[in-house]
Amino acid sequence: MYSLVKKIITEKDIQRQVSLLEQLLNHPNITVKELARQIKTTERTIFSDLQLIREQLPNGWQIDSSSQGIQLINKKRQLTNDLWTLFLPQSISVQFIKALFFTKELTTANFLQENGLSLETLRRHTNKMNRYLQTYHIKIKLTTKTAQLLGNESAIRIFFHRLLLPFTHNNYFFENYAIHEEHYYHYLKQINQSSLAVETEHIFGTCWFFINTIRMKVNCRIDKFPFEEDDYLYQLYKQPLKDLYEKEGIYLREDESFFAFFCFLESWNYNNSFGDAIALAKHYPVLMAVADKLTEQVTKQTQISLQQSSLAENLLLLLLKYSESTWLSEQFQLEYHELLTERKDSERYQSDAEILPILQPIIQLDDPTYLLNLISLLEQQALFANQPQMMTVYFIFQGEPAWKAFLQQELTDLLGRRVHLTNLEVSQIEQTLFEKQDIIVSNVPLDFVPVKHLYISTIPTKNELRQLTELTLEHYL
Repeated sequence: MYSLVKKIITEKDIQRQVSLLEQLLNHPNITVKELARQIKTTERTIFSDLQLIREQLPNGWQIDSSSQGIQLINKKRQLTNDLWTLFLPQSISVQFIKALFFTKELTTANFLQENGLSLETLRRHTNKMNRYLQTYHIKIKLTTKTAQLLGNESAIRIFFHRLLLPFTHNNYFFENYAIHEEHYYHYLKQINQSSLAVETEHIFGTCWFFINTIRMKVNCRIDKFPFEEDDYLYQLYKQPLKDLYEKEGIYLREDESFFAFFCFLESWNYNNSFGDAIALAKHYPVLMAVADKLTEQVTKQTQISLQQSSLAENLLLLLLKYSESTWLSEQFQLEYHELLTERKDSERYQSDAEILPILQPIIQLDDPTYLLNLISLLEQQALFANQPQMMTVYFIFQGEPAWKAFLQQELTDLLGRRVHLTNLEVSQIEQTLFEKQDIIVSNVPLDFVPVKHLYISTIPTKNELRQLTELTLEHYL
């Protein structure tokens, strides 16, 4: 969730300290040697960074050392974001991008004076940031007089949504602007009590509300783009959204109005429950026909009936976003450009060659990879919900029978319902028909096994359990 803000930090020492904190958050106990290996630095540097972090930790947090390793303790159950606020103000790059968020054009001299910087230092940070920002099709233009973000305004807002989403609820980036979170929640409450009811991701939508409002207040307006003004869903939510933004003193023009609607649509959950006014199949019959055809194809290929599932409606909702505005959909893909680059190679799922001919009459994309991967995810979810795909972990354990029974139950609970943990004896290996995704877990050495094999101690270590969990996740992710 914090991956983007980490990349925006250009100072190596702050990046390293943030990575160190992440490791401490993710591991109840971890040794200095392991920390150095994970962060790719020396143990001496780890000790030095730990001391610096200790001196800055907010009340309620502390770092303890023991024979088992280093431990970060949250005594008062405080938000993890509190730790980030230690480092973000120390990063020139974060302060720079934050300042650019709140203005259309930043006066360079003022920023340099406020932060005690030289222009050359700021240029170095800017060049580093621009290498990453180009992924979002935006860049920082810095001159001796001004600094500004260049690029399509929609791309700029998409970048900030990805950057600021983890910090929406505790207002780290928004404390200087009186944007009222309760206005957005009141809007959701109103529509949920009406025929427009729909289940959404609240903080996801709130972040969009904050970003749209702030950028419009500083006169950074959405560039004109093609969309269907008479779209059924847009007309349903157009006035409620205008009323919402007017509470913040913003009067939406048509392009901004549709962009605000599209941001809201992006927050809709799948497997949704809609109000009486949201008759998707009735008002989008062409898209519904395509969604039904895709569902029928999966059913035919897998011999699993999905007619009672939400797959067709989910596919319709996905295709709807692209048909509302293909241009905007392609822009929004920038937010998760690094995700979903690979699809499962399995006869269980449809191939691109099977899906594309069905989509081409309604959606034309230069690069359909992202859409195809989302379709694949929705299909997998429906299939798993209907008939969970099991993998088998074969448990070869030699030891005290009561401990073996207890350990087998603990491992079953750890691995979850999609993993079938079953006993196996060494003498049965040759006669067992293994699937390629199966795993053997044993506490005794084995000369040869036809599938992946993980050795565990009689009392498994945390590292062994972590490896086992990762091996079983590989089958699904």
